[in-house]
Amino acid sequence: MDFELTEEQSMLQDMAKQFAEREMLPTLRDYERQHKMNYGLIKKMADQGLLAIHMPAEYGGGGLDYISAVLAWEQLSRISWTQTFATIGFMPLAGTVIVEAASEEQKQKYLPSLCRGDTVIATAAVEPNAGSDAAAIEATAELDGDYWVINGSKNFITYSGIADTILVLANTDRSKGSKGIVLIAVDKDTPGFTKTPVNMVGGWTVDMCNLGFSDCRVPQENIIGQVGRGLQNSLVGIDSARLFVSACALGLSQGCLDACIKYSQERSQFGNPLASYQLIQETMARMSAKIQAIRWQVYYAAYLKSKRLPHTKELSAAKWLASELAVKTSSEAIRLHGAYGCIDDFPVERHYRDSILTTILGGTTEMHKLMIGRSLTGINAINK
Repeated sequence: MDFELTEEQSMLQDMAKQFAEREMLPTLRDYERQHKMNYGLIKKMADQGLLAIHMPAEYGGGGLDYISAVLAWEQLSRISWTQTFATIGFMPLAGTVIVEAASEEQKQKYLPSLCRGDTVIATAAVEPNAGSDAAAIEATAELDGDYWVINGSKNFITYSGIADTILVLANTDRSKGSKGIVLIAVDKDTPGFTKTPVNMVGGWTVDMCNLGFSDCRVPQENIIGQVGRGLQNSLVGIDSARLFVSACALGLSQGCLDACIKYSQERSQFGNPLASYQLIQETMARMSAKIQAIRWQVYYAAYLKSKRLPHTKELSAAKWLASELAVKTSSEAIRLHGAYGCIDDFPVERHYRDSILTTILGGTTEMHKLMIGRSLTGINAINK
């Protein structure tokens, strides 16, 4: 196994780091205070080759592997998990779905503009009664001539406020279970489509809405894939999104450690820099050791995914460990900073707010533990 990055990967890593420091950091606090998305970053990232790293080159993407994408996602999130998620997160989710499940005509329609940063596509799966259990979809799609008529609601859908198109998971026949689910592309100006902004504890620069569909009529050709494979097709994108969240959680943790090192060297107590105290060094040493260990778990999951090898267990481990690490590391970073860590003059405040979202998006920690257990034993856990 080769642990050395290629020259191209190292250059991409450095470019992402410099982009985050140059384009994200200077205005980040202002956007967060306004709870406003920095939409212009999407186009800037596209121009720098950071938006569509893992997308096929024939559609305008970078054509690189998932390891390369993870390296860039990690570096961007060292500055801001929120802005990284807000500006790139739709690409591993909706972008991957279109690459893997859409027709060639649909790929030509959506992917080039998506890779250029001219289009945003959201994916709407979560509902009031369907989260981790995606097969419990209640939104309906009924065929009426040449149109599908969609009714229902979706919750906590990222990018849906700014999206040009939304990939909606709907049920055509509940008696068929998951085999009745379809994925349909709905344009933002479709009559009967409504959206209501949602504010959360973190993710202050992420666009997120609850959606409503009331007799939305969508052409039959807007189906992505086939009827009955909507859930499987959406899970392809969710798999990439899990890797994205893992890498970003890892970057958030590294950002916390960077901030702690800097603060401990500059801040003095009792006539000595904080960094000279044993407990402070022990805290940062523990952070560093855990970050490095989990970093290789995330990279390994990316390697397996790039090779199209089985990776469910490894990716669930990466998602679980990286997200829990983000929560723990950001909490310790706040304590190390003291009261200063609770104000937005210091980066650990935003990292702390954002960290909890990493444990939920892409599947909860509990769900990933069950996926690992099922992979190890071949048996579904009993649900009573």
